[in-house]
Amino acid sequence: MTEQSVLPRMQASVDAGALARHLEWFSHVPRDTGGDGEDRSAAYLASELEAAGIPVTMHEFDAFLSYPREAAFRTLSPESHEFQCVTHSFVRSTGPGGLSAELVLVEHAQFGSASGKIALVDGLATPVTILQASQAGCAGIVFANEDRFIHNMIGTTIWGTPELDQIDRMPTVAAVSVDVEAGRALKQLLAGSTPVTAVMTTRLETGWYRSRLPEVRIPGTREPERFVLVGGHYCAWHEGITDNATGDACVLEMAKRLWQERAHLERSVRLCWWPGHSHGRYSGSTWYADTFFTDLAEGGLAYYNIDSPGVKGATAYYCRNTCAELESYCRTVIAATTGQANAPVFRPARAADQSFLASGMPSFSAYPFLVDGHPDKRPWTGGCGNAWWWHTEHDTLDKADVSILATDVKVGLEAVWGLANAATLPFDYRATTRELTDVVRGFQARATEADFQPLLDDARVLADKLESFEARRSTTADATSAAWNAAAMRLGRILNPVMYTRGGRFHHDPAEWSPILRATKRFTMPGLNKAEALPDLRGTPEHGFLVAQLTREINRTRAAVREATALLAAL
Repeated sequence: MTEQSVLPRMQASVDAGALARHLEWFSHVPRDTGGDGEDRSAAYLASELEAAGIPVTMHEFDAFLSYPREAAFRTLSPESHEFQCVTHSFVRSTGPGGLSAELVLVEHAQFGSASGKIALVDGLATPVTILQASQAGCAGIVFANEDRFIHNMIGTTIWGTPELDQIDRMPTVAAVSVDVEAGRALKQLLAGSTPVTAVMTTRLETGWYRSRLPEVRIPGTREPERFVLVGGHYCAWHEGITDNATGDACVLEMAKRLWQERAHLERSVRLCWWPGHSHGRYSGSTWYADTFFTDLAEGGLAYYNIDSPGVKGATAYYCRNTCAELESYCRTVIAATTGQANAPVFRPARAADQSFLASGMPSFSAYPFLVDGHPDKRPWTGGCGNAWWWHTEHDTLDKADVSILATDVKVGLEAVWGLANAATLPFDYRATTRELTDVVRGFQARATEADFQPLLDDARVLADKLESFEARRSTTADATSAAWNAAAMRLGRILNPVMYTRGGRFHHDPAEWSPILRATKRFTMPGLNKAEALPDLRGTPEHGFLVAQLTREINRTRAAVREATALLAAL
């Protein structure tokens, strides 16, 4: 049987009835990480796999997690009023008596005037805002969400289990979120002449908890040491049907179909269900990245994350969390299954279990989103296809569409099968180098005090070498394709750490932005992107500090570019 005939057969065999059955089961099981729901879910996934004859490994490890349990917020004067609210993972517990302080409005993150007070800010509870309020000495912070629905969030910027040296980044401020109407009422009170006094009460359970991570490994027949990594988180806020029970069902169905056709897989596939997504800032995927770093660095082809598929009305497909070298491939995958050409592309950012870029392994994902203008769409939400019910108790069974979910399974099979069986791995680092050059030129235009020209000169040489490399790779006989594929993989190990990290290959950069879909390159080359602040610091002592920092980061990037060039020259 030809490889071409296996993929359509797999896709045709996707079982919509089984997907519906999985969602029905998950709809009755709240899945806070470390709780009974998580344990039951891990056992359910394992039992489904074992019933299909698929070996499953249940990893267990300790993770530092945080569970919001209770929250209350009310004004005391000039009038007494209680507001519905939620608190957020990793923020401070106030104790049963709460904390009482003056409430003040803070705009543009100017927390200096809110020391010792409770700050009212607009928008989602974002980790960087909570960190800023902590560093400014605020007593508490109230987030006024942009809708009538209050979104559960996580308050720490620390990615995964904290390192000892990161403890100073832990939030020291209590925090709650209220809805948009409460925000308006609070602002109206603040507009009066009388100071507003409020009391906030939060209770969280933060500490070490045992986590379980189910994994399936399907060995390849020709190059088993190389593998595609597929993952989706199985913990949730409440029942979390479209974030991410649909994803759990998708990964489960993919595992079954790929296992059935394992005799035709040339390279391996690993499929994981992550715990600790929201209660541990991706603690599950981070543990896996740390524990199996050598496997990932030496044999990982790419990471395909599955989060929030199968949302009703979500029929617009995007290449999300997609590195430049896999942009063309991801678009081809989407077009082949859905017919949608030239899908919008978004680079990886500090969200969505993107815990593997430091290893050098690239990332790509095909995400379905609500179409523009859809009545359920909210631009500030990060999952559920951009739907309003993201991270709320309203993410229930009626929000899923099994027929769309079945399509998403087929898209995932297309993506994984193509990588596992490609004669020539579809990594195009010419695109990565073009993006590096474009981004650095933007920095050069704004930050004239830093000397970016040597880096641009090096990038030009690399671009020329890559053109020659791709021309030769496309005409190389199959007998030597493994060596050329190995070189293509090695390019990612060299370039991706500078494209997507500040801290290098063995540590995890913090999550310092709101997990909202963005069509920008703002988080590409994070080590250099502070160059944009250089003009605003002219005339201050900090200006010289930033010039020194940029010089060092330019050196790091040049070293990577020159190493990649040397690799290609050696071929």
